[in-house]
Amino acid sequence: MAGSFRAQKPAGPTLEACLAEAAAGQPAPVYLFDGDAFLAQRAGRELAFTLVPEHERSLNLVELDAAASPAEVAAVLQTRGLFSGGRKVVLLQEPAFLTSKEDVEESFDKARLQWGEGRQREAARRLLALCAKAGLGAADLRPEPGDDPAKFKVKLGKALKREFGFGPDEAGLSFVVEAASYAIEREMKAARDDSGALDAALERGLPPGHVLVVAAGKVDGKLPLVKRLAAAGRRVEVAIPREGTFDARVVLGPVVQTLLAGTGKRADAGAVERLEALVGGDARTLASELQKLVAFAGDRKVIGADDVDEVVTRSAEDPFFALGNAVEARDLPAAINVVDRTVADGGSPHMLLAALAGTVRRLVVEKERARAVVGDRVVRTPRDWEAQIFPTIPPGEVGKKKSFGFWMKYQASTRFGRGELLDGLVALHEADVAMKSGQDARLQLERVLLGLLPSNGSERRPA
Repeated sequence: MAGSFRAQKPAGPTLEACLAEAAAGQPAPVYLFDGDAFLAQRAGRELAFTLVPEHERSLNLVELDAAASPAEVAAVLQTRGLFSGGRKVVLLQEPAFLTSKEDVEESFDKARLQWGEGRQREAARRLLALCAKAGLGAADLRPEPGDDPAKFKVKLGKALKREFGFGPDEAGLSFVVEAASYAIEREMKAARDDSGALDAALERGLPPGHVLVVAAGKVDGKLPLVKRLAAAGRRVEVAIPREGTFDARVVLGPVVQTLLAGTGKRADAGAVERLEALVGGDARTLASELQKLVAFAGDRKVIGADDVDEVVTRSAEDPFFALGNAVEARDLPAAINVVDRTVADGGSPHMLLAALAGTVRRLVVEKERARAVVGDRVVRTPRDWEAQIFPTIPPGEVGKKKSFGFWMKYQASTRFGRGELLDGLVALHEADVAMKSGQDARLQLERVLLGLLPSNGSERRPA
């Protein structure tokens, strides 16, 4: 039983111990934070800011991104600081040369996000660094003149899947080609993944007062350089703990407490339990949701389970919930992405179709329930909905559920026209028949989503 297990405790140094020795002016020469990328970044920045006063950071704190090579890191470490008797801190963030294979996809997705945000240089540097680990240069990532673009993308997709363990979708492959062209036009090159210079620097010892802080995600513990970094200082695991041996569940209590530090708020046991169910082990999402909860709580000091149910949307790693959330938000790219990831991971398209049908049926039910009371008028506030619509729901259906969950489903239904949802049910039935007749299941799913969530954002209203 779950109660017979205890949450796993990190072996070795803790962040608190590292901060204490830094504040005392006796830091180790190297700190390696690894486990969860978001928590590692947060820990690394907190330690770096403890080591270097704010007025000295512009010169004595150097931040290096994921594309930095071991040789670059070694060179920066050898340059003397200008203040505090030579104190200098190098903060290395998510270095590609330490990334484990299971974390490559996350790093690739971050590069895509940076590209979409207009941070082309950062995105291209990160992509080149990841590809360099696989022996691929920028020239390998875009077609030669005269090549068929479609055939090249197929070839590229196979190469990346072979090297990275996952195959980017069509949009991902387009990003790779565009980023590679960008890098070639600017003569950007991936630094050689040669750990020799950094390994030698660690062997000699860093200059007095110099500290290397590495904020990584999941690292490849078998790499000699990882072992060298750990031996040179402190390796600190920063991850959301899990409880149990089989079907281990996340234990968010300690992380929630840490993330709420300084806000004047705390979360009670019920709130933590609901967060575990809704958010799961995604630390970045947890931090974002806690910010919302702090604002929602206002002057209250304690965040409770009711607050979580009011504010937090399920995002735990469940493709069926994720698909439902994307549809309710009318987010076509997110819905297609869920389908792509689930199918790529071996998930069943038939199960996804069933989940999608359940979502659409629920939206129809909530729309019709309100329509029977107020017609086609949209109820704008949860208070009005609770007064007018909620009393019509059979007690057996409500059970111990809170009204807010029903209100959220009604609110989602208002984003669709009645005819649009009914057409969606018809399309789902046709897709079910087609899939059971042996037609391409993934294609049928995408057709339903494209019909239900048109990419131009238009909405068909009932006649």
